[in-house]
Amino acid sequence: MTSLESAPRFVAPAQDRPLRMAVVGAGPVGLSLAVHAARALPQAQISLFDTRALDADVSGDPRTLAMSLGSVQLLQRLGAWREEAAQPITEVHVSQHMPSLVGLVGDMVGRWWGRAEGEPQVRIRASDSGVDLLGAVLSYGSVTTALQQAWMTASAAEPQRLVSRFATPVRSLKSLGSGGVEVDADIAETFDLAVIAEGGVFADQARKAITRDYGQVAWVGRVTLDGARDGVAYERFTRHGPAALLPLAPGRAALVWCVDGSNDPVAALNDDQRRCVLNTIFPTEAGRITSVSSLKRFPLGLNAERSLTSAADGRIARIGNAAQTLHPVAGQGLNLGLRDAFVLVRALVRSDDVDQALRRLNRQRAPDRWATIAATDFLARSFTWQFPGASTARGLGLAAVQAISPLKSALTRQMMYGRR
Repeated sequence: MTSLESAPRFVAPAQDRPLRMAVVGAGPVGLSLAVHAARALPQAQISLFDTRALDADVSGDPRTLAMSLGSVQLLQRLGAWREEAAQPITEVHVSQHMPSLVGLVGDMVGRWWGRAEGEPQVRIRASDSGVDLLGAVLSYGSVTTALQQAWMTASAAEPQRLVSRFATPVRSLKSLGSGGVEVDADIAETFDLAVIAEGGVFADQARKAITRDYGQVAWVGRVTLDGARDGVAYERFTRHGPAALLPLAPGRAALVWCVDGSNDPVAALNDDQRRCVLNTIFPTEAGRITSVSSLKRFPLGLNAERSLTSAADGRIARIGNAAQTLHPVAGQGLNLGLRDAFVLVRALVRSDDVDQALRRLNRQRAPDRWATIAATDFLARSFTWQFPGASTARGLGLAAVQAISPLKSALTRQMMYGRR
């Protein structure tokens, strides 16, 4: 990542005073933006708003986050990396049940795919790229708590410049054009820039410019395993949708199980039945699932803005889930949001004014955003296709990635760092 600490300070030239920025949302993306901006823009006045109280304990929130290597490096840079709370991912194994059409091709295709039974797969190993890990799995609570501690430490050192506005919901934002943004919270205040980093889940969001309901749901929880390999993440493509196991502590994994929402094959099953079905889904090398926790169900869809800012919004920017909510098939939603935050701060450091910075932000984020949005949307929709050979085409794609080294290397770089 580019060093920002030695960059010149940003000054809002029209007012000949430091930048005043409001960050709305104190989740991982909003907090990372606030902490990074506090360090890279040492004169900026930053106010962080969130509806939850400061003393609300989020450390126990068990939601699972899959973080890329680039995201891990960003947390390290912000002083918010807790190695003891993380499970490194050293290998990613993506595979698919053998498509029926491909089964007719027989041993020749099987040898091409590298398995006697002809099952398409891709294996990505950290060691092949000369790194210690591809990413890590952490709980939402551990990431948020570490980032909040970093923010509160910085705020305590400079309370006039870095202001915490917890338990303060933002009722509305009003663009004032080049005059900034009016933020209506407990009082109405004007800022040079307001950044919305409060996203939520697909089912609860107002619909954005680009939206698609996949008709799928994700069942999310945890499993215990016997004979599992440490540090390996598994993603399995099935006829119902993708399923993933993300490594936690030895013998434990987080589960994301995506299926058809209108004809849900999971809802009526009890825990033992779910365990039996999951053991038929994942490859034997993933280990034998011995227990399944209670699972939560979430509708899945795409909900994205065309860009992080717009002329109509003026100096209001959206990042993370506030800008794009994705299907979890590739596990890239949070990573994309953290990259949004990093590039926004870099654009502010390198620009002469807010408007120039926002133009730079849109230009620099577009390739990574749309590559990720397009890839996850394509994969998610491929599970809804009814025409013959859909699963075969997906399997052939996996086989091609495994067999063609440049494709595999490109996928690995995208997974670790996004598109640069």
